[in-house]
Amino acid sequence: MRRVHIISVTEPLLLDLALAIREKGFEVSASGEGLTESIISKLEQIGCICYGNGWFPEKLSKDIFTVVLGATVKKENPELLRAEELGLLTQSAPEFIFQRTKSKTRVVVTGSHGKKSILSMMIYALQKQKLNFDYALTSEYDLLPSRFSLLYEPRIALIEGDEHITSALDKRFKLEFYRPQLAVIAGMNWSEADDHHSEEEYIQMYRSFIASIEREGKLIYYNGDETSSRLAQEVREDITSIPFEQHEVAVVDGKTYLSTRYGDYEVYVTDPYFLVNINAARLACRQLGVKDADFYKAISEYSLSLQA
Repeated sequence: MRRVHIISVTEPLLLDLALAIREKGFEVSASGEGLTESIISKLEQIGCICYGNGWFPEKLSKDIFTVVLGATVKKENPELLRAEELGLLTQSAPEFIFQRTKSKTRVVVTGSHGKKSILSMMIYALQKQKLNFDYALTSEYDLLPSRFSLLYEPRIALIEGDEHITSALDKRFKLEFYRPQLAVIAGMNWSEADDHHSEEEYIQMYRSFIASIEREGKLIYYNGDETSSRLAQEVREDITSIPFEQHEVAVVDGKTYLSTRYGDYEVYVTDPYFLVNINAARLACRQLGVKDADFYKAISEYSLSLQA
């Protein structure tokens, strides 16, 4: 059984990743500062090895297949130094996720706003069609038990694209690692509070992300966003660009209905971007085998359930 060691499992994403890797059949050991009894118990219940709170470089050995680093791990971390001394393969979480999903159709949904809404709709529609999928998500979703699932059977992997720097050790952005077959870009909005020093650096990150799309891949982008539209015009010839805009609706007696060729479907509009995000999710689901009529039925049911 291959062994994976995770440094800084106290980061919420790394804890979920540890549990997902263990579920996939790996032997998992983990460490971190600030480990609580609750975290230790959760790890031990599923069979992960945890030596206690703190760092235990003496526990690392050459039989470790991969060391996965949390985003907060520093260069002087004693376990990282020991891993380097032993010549172990060290990877960031995005690198590890890519390696574990190389054989799947990777769908990366990203953007400054709207990606969680788009992914929620996609998750619901795929579940209604009983289409299995793995996922690697930075947000929590009520429709799923955790942020990660990395099993062997599903042929689809949904990934929530993160705009932030990978870690204190790797200044590349997380988006640079996933190499999707299908990319979805919602609205883009640079802020000085981001990890990007300038708007141009921010845009360049997305340009690099689009360039990383696999051959014959597809880019679904918001046509109402000037930057997204400009970048979509720059794609390689082998990439298919698919624009989306706000979905057409009709309002009758105070109720909102999606106007479609299959009829009108009542929806509850949850936020200003809801009608834009619907089209992004619909087009992405269509590429994954969900018929538009089935998607509309699912999304009507899903949105109305949020009204309660």
